[in-house]
Amino acid sequence: MIMALIAYACFGMAPLNDDIIFWGVLSGIIHGVYILCLSRAYSTADLSYVYPIARSAPIFVPVFAWLLLDEQLSISIFFAIVLILLAIFILHFEGKVIQGFKNLIGAFGHQDLRWAFYTLAMVVSYSLVDKKGMDSFLNHLPDQPFANGITYFFIEATIGFALCNVYVFASHPAKYIFQTWRSEWKKAMLAGTATLGSYGLICVVLQFEALSAIVSLRQVSVLMVVYWGCWRLKEPFGPQRLLAGVLILIGVILIGSP
Repeated sequence: MIMALIAYACFGMAPLNDDIIFWGVLSGIIHGVYILCLSRAYSTADLSYVYPIARSAPIFVPVFAWLLLDEQLSISIFFAIVLILLAIFILHFEGKVIQGFKNLIGAFGHQDLRWAFYTLAMVVSYSLVDKKGMDSFLNHLPDQPFANGITYFFIEATIGFALCNVYVFASHPAKYIFQTWRSEWKKAMLAGTATLGSYGLICVVLQFEALSAIVSLRQVSVLMVVYWGCWRLKEPFGPQRLLAGVLILIGVILIGSP
């Protein structure tokens, strides 16, 4: 939010039409709810259950993109999405994919995991909304796609995090919040900057590429974290990690192919 205010003060903002404002505000509300649902999910259930559910958006986004955005996928991109999703499940279920799917199916009846499914619904929702928003932005200002993406990110992030701050201060003593900030502000600033770089760039790419492919490629970040753990933390690679890496690499090549 601070970075957004500084950017607007220094560079101003191009005039926006009603469509961009509508999608930006809606995206901000959904992102705010998403953050709260994800936080609640992490506080009520194990990471090994929550993360695969929350990252299952590539299963549903192509369907809704086809129904709502008239998006058509080639066979190669569809196959790539399947490979990347399979790789994510291999990583999170330690190679026991069939048992992992059984766990996910059983999770539907697990009361504590409802927040993970709410999170999944928010991921699918904000992905569709942001695609509409960036299409509107590109039609309105076709000569500045990079500025469009960063501006849109600042709009939704300012609204989303404002909602989160209202909820946090209403739910916890201010003294505790400021104590946490004093001890963690460096990590928080780094995370905020990284979020600008990651999702800001996704907003740029959303102006030109199919939503289904973008949502699937985002899952590559999971593999990057896994291999970071192998390299920096000396965690064992293991056959399932190597297999997942190969599947994701094939998927990326298929999506990048003409």
